[in-house]
Amino acid sequence: MQKPSFYLIAALVFGFYLCVGQAETIEANNSRCRYEQLSAGHPDGILKRYCGRQIARIMGSEGAAWLERPERATEEGLDQLIDKLQLRPGMKIGDIGAGTGRLSVLMTNRVRPTGQVWAVDIQPEMVAFLKAKASKIGKEHLVVALSSATSPNIPPSTLDLAIMVDVYHELEYPREFLQNLMKSVKPGGQIVFVEYRANDRKVPIKPLHTMTVDQVRKEAEDIGLRFDLADSSLPWQHMIFFRTPDASSK
Repeated sequence: MQKPSFYLIAALVFGFYLCVGQAETIEANNSRCRYEQLSAGHPDGILKRYCGRQIARIMGSEGAAWLERPERATEEGLDQLIDKLQLRPGMKIGDIGAGTGRLSVLMTNRVRPTGQVWAVDIQPEMVAFLKAKASKIGKEHLVVALSSATSPNIPPSTLDLAIMVDVYHELEYPREFLQNLMKSVKPGGQIVFVEYRANDRKVPIKPLHTMTVDQVRKEAEDIGLRFDLADSSLPWQHMIFFRTPDASSK
């Protein structure tokens, strides 16, 4: 049998890598969710759209009083929200965009004595609030970190559950942030979106700071999160539960 020539082998190898490159390009182009730069838009948002929605401006540290208001407990059903997470002692929880840490403290009480809450925020002023609370309840129970625009800065496979309460719609890079958050959650772990309900007249929130379940699902499933359930029984918000892919699904 005649041996294949060097040029034939080289051509076959080149063709193989060309096909692989094309496959990767096609896979990337299958994404439904893309960024668009806007020349004009709603003043409550930044000039950037993702997956068809304009990204909302982040609530600054001057909104700390809003997060700590006493009536928030009943207006947003905070105890009901925590109950629905079904937290257990020993769990490791991520409070993503934790703000002043009001929910972080509530969740810490549910996972003690061996559990841990990672409370992260992109604003140094909010991180200062979080550190003050951690110093009172124990830094081993409440771990505080400064996140970035693209990552929560939590080590890989650390969390059993991550929750974003009225945060996701403000992320400047939602795709990259979610991809990195998925890495911080254990395989098969949960990521929970809590978002003010869009198109509900009973919800006294600016429209750009609200989302529909369908919009959240479209964006989360686009990067590979697996939808579990949506619960809209809180006074103002949806809770949308997803799971990260487990080892058996890879």
